[in-house]
Amino acid sequence: RPMMSTLLVKFISFLVIIAITTVSAAASGKQKNLNDLDYKTYPKLTAESSAVIEWGHSAIISALDASVAKFGPQTSQAALLEVECQPVLASPMNGAGRSDEEPLDVLANADDVHGNMVVMTNNGGLSGVEMAKLAKNSGAVALLVVNVDQDHSDEIYPLPSEDGFDTDIPVVMISLNSANVLTSATVTPDMDPKDVVNHGMPERVRLYAGGDRPFFEDVTQASPALYLIHNLLTQEECNNLAGQASSKLEPVTKNDILQLAPDTSQAQNVERVYLWKGALKTHAQKSVDERIEQVTGFPADHFSDFHVEKYGTNSMWGAHYDAHPTNGIMATVTVFLTDGGPPVVFPSAKGQPVKVVPRKGLAIVHHDLDEKHQLDYSTVHAFLKGEEEGYIARKHVLLTPVSPARRVVLPLLALPFGGKLPPFLVQVHDTVYEKFGEENGSVYFDKLVVGVSVLILVSVVQMIGTMVQKQMGGGASSSGGTKKGATAGSKKSDSSKIKRSKKTKSS
Repeated sequence: RPMMSTLLVKFISFLVIIAITTVSAAASGKQKNLNDLDYKTYPKLTAESSAVIEWGHSAIISALDASVAKFGPQTSQAALLEVECQPVLASPMNGAGRSDEEPLDVLANADDVHGNMVVMTNNGGLSGVEMAKLAKNSGAVALLVVNVDQDHSDEIYPLPSEDGFDTDIPVVMISLNSANVLTSATVTPDMDPKDVVNHGMPERVRLYAGGDRPFFEDVTQASPALYLIHNLLTQEECNNLAGQASSKLEPVTKNDILQLAPDTSQAQNVERVYLWKGALKTHAQKSVDERIEQVTGFPADHFSDFHVEKYGTNSMWGAHYDAHPTNGIMATVTVFLTDGGPPVVFPSAKGQPVKVVPRKGLAIVHHDLDEKHQLDYSTVHAFLKGEEEGYIARKHVLLTPVSPARRVVLPLLALPFGGKLPPFLVQVHDTVYEKFGEENGSVYFDKLVVGVSVLILVSVVQMIGTMVQKQMGGGASSSGGTKKGATAGSKKSDSSKIKRSKKTKSS
């Protein structure tokens, strides 16, 4: 039996060694593969090609992002690019007609198109220039091209020019998803199809240059749900956030469940700080949250605070997930605070791996969970080594609103330290978490923090009350002594008066 036990132990040890070696090799191969994958690189759009199509009134305004063609009026020529008119669907829709027919010189509904914005799809075999010529010949004042590419219908891009071609009408592209929004703008669920006017499009739309406003760039609709927001933060906001964090950064060496870093095993030479602001945010910081809420649709009371990371040229954070059973993260907003820093890659993105290179103020939004609130495994991502030093900031969207303990109490405790939580509080959390487990640990910590804070507050109030009472009591004693002395003095004076009166009578 002892011999059998010894052999069994050796066999198990052998299996463990093989398993560790296999996992290490796989991890090494996986990391190597991250650099060797054939990525689809973003961003493709620039502020110079960004335009907006808008409709509605002051109370309700709808807007779509569009990309300006490389010919025709550009965003730098704002007055020439801007038009306000009715959108009209082309006939034929793709501008090409049947394949056995000669190319069209004008659209069949040229009379309706005249003086308006013509909407055409790009599946008729016509180039952007050919569609622009057809729109111009039909009297259109602008051309709106809908990208219906079966494989990339969520993308928009500047249509290229040909042989130096130019035109005086604006030419822009929108995605198929945006076109669906446009063609349902005036449609209600209970509307009879016969009552739908102008194919559901608004009566008038306005086209203008995007400028510095945030605008979207779709990447993948699912697996994972991933898109970019250009200009989410201004240059000044990026500088301020990086500046606030720079003196508080610490090397990432261990997991930090409390501060939303549950798995740091793949971090190499990364520095990080979680900035606890919560309900103590300044007006400028609240404006950032309101902007993120407006453009993403996520409720602001579900937002974590920003945590900022610094990457040197030898820094990286290997393949990992943000969502974890302990943190309830459902989506992540990653913002580049500098033009340098790590490219972010999604190696398991559907169709083709995705890489997003740094651009100051650009945000990556990805949904960590699927529609059933289960982890979306395609959200695995990494921060590769960059050519320059850089900063990024991450803000998470949680399944539930941020608790009062983390919205008020912890930011108050971090306030004297510029928003950085004292290490002993992180240690307390970890101790409670280890004792009560994944399900209850963080909940009990929140209750503990609130309870202790209330006790401290009550104690302080009692101390202040006691001090006030003592001061009032001391003042009363002093006043009483003065009054007694005055009474004695008064009696003495009366006695003197009596004595003087007796002497007068005697004389």
